[in-house]
Amino acid sequence: MGAAHPSIAPALHGLRLGFAALEAAAVVMERVLGLVPIPVVPPAAAGRPARRHYALGGLRLEVRSAPLAPDVRDAGTSRAADVDALQWRQGDLAHRRRHLATLGLAALDGAEFGCGAGLRLEAVDTGACAVELREPQDVAMAPPMPGPRLAAIDLRVRAPESVAVHWARLLGAPLGRDTDGVPRLEAGPVPVRFVPASAFEGAGVDALVLADPDALSTAQRAAAQGLPVQDDGSWIAAGLRVRPAPR
Repeated sequence: MGAAHPSIAPALHGLRLGFAALEAAAVVMERVLGLVPIPVVPPAAAGRPARRHYALGGLRLEVRSAPLAPDVRDAGTSRAADVDALQWRQGDLAHRRRHLATLGLAALDGAEFGCGAGLRLEAVDTGACAVELREPQDVAMAPPMPGPRLAAIDLRVRAPESVAVHWARLLGAPLGRDTDGVPRLEAGPVPVRFVPASAFEGAGVDALVLADPDALSTAQRAAAQGLPVQDDGSWIAAGLRVRPAPR
């Protein structure tokens, strides 16, 4: 679908999700998805939002407490998607900064968001969610832990085709297409898919996509917790959608 930039593409290492109710989100992560909490690295500074960390699909998943804006609260959601971020390891940040500048984007310096060496693009720059890039030595990788196999991360966007091409240019990663026709960024270790947002939804992380048979077992646990499970095996809890990988 699109050509990758010739520089070495970054590798995905983390995912941050914002929730209005941290405890409710933790119940979903631990009782339904079967994730085990891991130490928060780096620890949250005094006065910063509460958070929990989990290992999922080789990624460090951060679940962060975040208040809902009034307009979002009125829409009936419990997810503060404006906090969402995909976090990447990038071995040559100076090169990536220069490349972003050629696209007309000025990335924030790491010191501006609490990281000594890193870059950040806001959702308005990416069309989906924030992107954070750090040097490999500044990244705390998630330890191997039991849990479901993550097949992909779905990003909810207004124009999936054009946003997918934009991300391929930002990150220098190749584009493909999934079996259901959705554009997909071929990032390691987990691909990123771009799905359309409805008129009532903002951009952000839309869903965790699980591989079989883990998708089935988590759907069964969701049903046991009293959550409605759709015919396709997808379910929503605490504002987070979980769906099986397309076949």
